[in-house]
Amino acid sequence: MAFAQPLRMSQDGDVLATVLDTLKRDPSIEFGDPAARIEHLARVDRPFSTVHRLRVHTPTRSVTAYAKILKPYGNTPEELAMADRMLRREFKATKGLFEVLRQDSEIGAVRPIAFLPEHLAVVTEEFPGRPFSDLLDTTTSATEELRAVARRVGGWIRIYQSLGASGNTVSLAERRAYLDERLKQVEGRVISPGERQGLLSTFDALAARLGPDVPAVPIHADLTPPNIIVDANGRIAVLDFTMVKTGTHCHDISHVYFHLEMIGARQRKREMVRELQHALLAGYSPSLSEADPLFQLMLIQHVACHVALLAARRVPVVDLAYRWFVRRRWQICLRMIKPPASAPRAA
Repeated sequence: MAFAQPLRMSQDGDVLATVLDTLKRDPSIEFGDPAARIEHLARVDRPFSTVHRLRVHTPTRSVTAYAKILKPYGNTPEELAMADRMLRREFKATKGLFEVLRQDSEIGAVRPIAFLPEHLAVVTEEFPGRPFSDLLDTTTSATEELRAVARRVGGWIRIYQSLGASGNTVSLAERRAYLDERLKQVEGRVISPGERQGLLSTFDALAARLGPDVPAVPIHADLTPPNIIVDANGRIAVLDFTMVKTGTHCHDISHVYFHLEMIGARQRKREMVRELQHALLAGYSPSLSEADPLFQLMLIQHVACHVALLAARRVPVVDLAYRWFVRRRWQICLRMIKPPASAPRAA
């Protein structure tokens, strides 16, 4: 997470001041102490939140923490209620994982400190380490340390899913409609009508092997290498539960796999990425294969979302060159799709 410097209060300065005052006054919070001294270290502004890095000093300990203040879409009661629900889900997920993983020697969790719904804020303790993405950027070989991290990420997904089995299901018809909506956004600009229909046909052939619905489990929904922190001993923790919801058991695992594939688009990293993808799947379940129909369905969804987001960007380059880049990325993404023998190729 890149923080803005120098330290300056933004528009949420008054809210932050109130949050800090609440942290000091509330005795139910671990360092709720009027004598506590809180240093504001840094700030990063995101589209939907502002995150402040803090250093809290009490007579007994010092803690580095993050105060995340949500920016609601608007100020209507409905919009504020939606923001409140998002934060409640995030804090619940953070708290549940910490209770389960606090003693685990390989997979850790961010410690929750406070949920302040009246300020749309959550406060968590810092998990020291480096983003997994940083480690991937600085090497071209799959060391045993990196493979162990990938296996632990797979294990984390399995543990997280076990915390909230609900008996609900995910409709594959709804997933198909969502996929088609994304494909229509790039049809004619990045892909042809035939390619759109080809990918939908592949989706249908895979879905036919699964039935109309699949079990729903908790998903992180934004599990990417930058949101995975690795400490000096290789222990991992996952950040940013803003988007948590329910989905299929292959959603998060295929999302990490997909983002590793994008790193492997660079020729010199392809072998490294393949090893890490295999370690990721093995850490989740030795029985999960890349050819699993549900895994492939989720990859198709990630491909469509990724290309649609790229195509929607406004970039200061020649439009034709950027369209070539997005088209090339589409072709790279499609390498992951393994349609059943009876289905036509998607591209």
